[in-house]
Amino acid sequence: MSTSGTPTVRAASGAPPARERVYRFLRQQITSGEYRGGRRLVEEEIADELEVSRTPVREALQRLASDGLVDRLRRGHLVVVEFGDEARAELHELRVAFDQAAAKLLVARTGRVDWDRLYAMLDPLAEAVAQHGTASADYRMVHLDLHMALNREAFAALGPSLLDRQTFLYPADDYVQQPGHEPVRQHRELLDALSSGDLVRAQAAAAEHAIRAGSIR
Repeated sequence: MSTSGTPTVRAASGAPPARERVYRFLRQQITSGEYRGGRRLVEEEIADELEVSRTPVREALQRLASDGLVDRLRRGHLVVVEFGDEARAELHELRVAFDQAAAKLLVARTGRVDWDRLYAMLDPLAEAVAQHGTASADYRMVHLDLHMALNREAFAALGPSLLDRQTFLYPADDYVQQPGHEPVRQHRELLDALSSGDLVRAQAAAAEHAIRAGSIR
């Protein structure tokens, strides 16, 4: 955390560059409903919140406008488009199916997956929770990094460009608000199941993780 107490978007080792992480973060905030339709997006305010320069924020907002998630109004003002509850519910159904497919592929290629690297990503997750809490930008970004790293391992043959579009499927809260489900432990248990080589266990854990994430939004 900075001396001002503002949450930062610090990259873990091997994480994508700032412009990509800012884009993923903002896209996730919009499609998960954290940023509601009509909300004005101010480049300088976002840069200050995430403690990055304005350049990656500007690039991210341009991409979001191209994606149809941000509208440019008169005088250059940018606002979030309306993204209804029905659309978010459909995205959640897609996430459940997507995660189960990823689990199947991870089990099939478990001997080629860098599980040590994935487990190591729990350390910055724990640090973000301890220092900033689960509502912070720090937590949201490292949480997203972990899920995207899992997907890159599962869908290694596809390359990163397609997988980066799946960012919106991963909300930052992932049932951490439910009693007894501490965020680091829940993700460790998910990794344990995915690395077990047991297809039934892996797919059940992936589905449970995704379903519980949707149940508290």
